[in-house]
Amino acid sequence: MSIRCHRLLLLISVVLTLIAACKRQTIANTVEEDGTINSCSTKNEYFPSGPVERHENRLSWGDDQVEWESMFLGHMHEPSLYACTTPADEPQYRFLWDRSLSQPIAARLVIHRDGSGTLFVRMLANAGIQPPPRPGKKPVSQDYWYRIILDRQIAVPSEQITHALSLFHRIEFIDYSKKHGMTTDGSDWIFESKVDGKYRLVDFRNVAPEPARNFGLYLALDLAKLPIPRNAIY
Repeated sequence: MSIRCHRLLLLISVVLTLIAACKRQTIANTVEEDGTINSCSTKNEYFPSGPVERHENRLSWGDDQVEWESMFLGHMHEPSLYACTTPADEPQYRFLWDRSLSQPIAARLVIHRDGSGTLFVRMLANAGIQPPPRPGKKPVSQDYWYRIILDRQIAVPSEQITHALSLFHRIEFIDYSKKHGMTTDGSDWIFESKVDGKYRLVDFRNVAPEPARNFGLYLALDLAKLPIPRNAIY
């Protein structure tokens, strides 16, 4: 091998090493210690996509679940908190409750400048896959199957906002309790926030820890007063 070829191979090796190092650094800097994701979607996507590597910035089942949960939020006419275009002047917090055999629920809390807030609560008619049509009947459309059956806007006074935020700040946006893709009952407790332009996401598969449950149930039961039977809370 000539000296020229040797130098060329050495140069290529150095360049590839630098590219790999930069890529590792970029991945390491995408999530801060508090779970803040240093990116946003220019395409108004609902959730970050890509390989499932860390619990604090990915849904448990990866891109398949991204598509599924995004479909729910789309049918609910919910905005994307992960989108770069989402306004940052009013903090927003969302609890998406995806129970495998029960209607999906989204509870989104918007904080106003005076300290009060508005809670948007929406529920879909069904959670599972559309059933096949009965003999002689027309198939049910996707829009009808995933139609909104509950749509509420609730004014929330500042003292209740203070309590809600105290519950939210106890949630750890890292879930080390289980491996991705493992499940027992199929429920997901998905929490998002968009505050000062910074996005956070955590998905608790199966049983959510107590702080997450307390915040989610405070929005759904105490503030929205949804008539959910105890056996449907999972």
